[in-house]
Amino acid sequence: MSKATASFREFPGLSHHAFQHPLDSQALAALRRVPALPTVLKFFSEKFGERFDETRLMSQNLRVGIRQYPSLHKKFVRMAQVLDVRKLPSLYIETSPTINAYATGMENYSIILCSGILDVMEDEELLAILGHELGHVKCEHMLYKTLAHHMASSSAMMLVPAVPFLKSAVSTGLGLALWEWNRKAELSCDRAALLATQDIDVVASALTKLAGFSKRYAHELNLDAVEEQADEHVELGQNSLLLNIVMLNSLLGQSHPYPVVRVKEIRHYAASLEYARILKGEYQREQGKLVDGSWAGMTVGTPRFRLCKKDNYPCDEDYVFCPNCQSNVRGLKLHCTACKQPVEAEWAHCMQCGAKLTTDQLDVDEWLADEQS
Repeated sequence: MSKATASFREFPGLSHHAFQHPLDSQALAALRRVPALPTVLKFFSEKFGERFDETRLMSQNLRVGIRQYPSLHKKFVRMAQVLDVRKLPSLYIETSPTINAYATGMENYSIILCSGILDVMEDEELLAILGHELGHVKCEHMLYKTLAHHMASSSAMMLVPAVPFLKSAVSTGLGLALWEWNRKAELSCDRAALLATQDIDVVASALTKLAGFSKRYAHELNLDAVEEQADEHVELGQNSLLLNIVMLNSLLGQSHPYPVVRVKEIRHYAASLEYARILKGEYQREQGKLVDGSWAGMTVGTPRFRLCKKDNYPCDEDYVFCPNCQSNVRGLKLHCTACKQPVEAEWAHCMQCGAKLTTDQLDVDEWLADEQS
């Protein structure tokens, strides 16, 4: 089940439409037709915005980075690189026994891993969890995911008595439509996890642990039996209206689909022609995005660099994300470290200044000082 992350296929320019689950698309279209939605979104944007989440996360959780849990940060960057996420979200660890992970943010995204999920997942399964949460970012779920998260949280509900329309939205049309979409959005992100890890057993095993897991009996876990259990679950309500009502009622209180059903769904997708074509590079790409470039990992100091389009920050040649603003720099033009002129990837020496394009250290601070002067 183990696989070196360097051997993963990458999907430059990948559009979320290439793998988005049709139930996700349909539910999202229905959600956008809810009359109260613009009002609620405007309220959350004005009252909560980014500061609410950022303040809470920065004060209560540890932010993962190059110096804080660096091995986890490396896994996170690699999964974002494979899926071609355009801007790297912040990653936090929350001390909680809950086996859970979630994403939030309206413009600046954050992914939170509960310590409980870190403790039960193997390294490969953790890659699937990271890929799943990055799938929410990739699929542009974040505005609605954040709304759902706040509507379910006690901190948001403290404001409900002062906002009658929000209180009714939680329990009526908008709330039902939001949770219906929220469950189906998870199916798209399970596909993102599969694309990120490219190992169906890893993804299915991670999902199975959400349903029921024991370290003592982990070696006896049977994924085929999980799929058979999912079939039995579906058959339960087929011949009984009462059981159908009971199953529907229990599902209404869930933010996610049942894990055993998700295992069956993702295993079916892994065997599909659609997934096979994506692995071959035959997939829908985002408009106006560079789709070339080959990346083997991240280094510190290179003879060539890429200039971030957003903030003009010089990034090492092998960087996928700008260390200053986290924007994706995949495929941007290479420049010589010595003279800062454009160079080609196959050049052994810079044609402008003659510098050897080998392992010279790029001094970012010196470069910025030169530019400012």
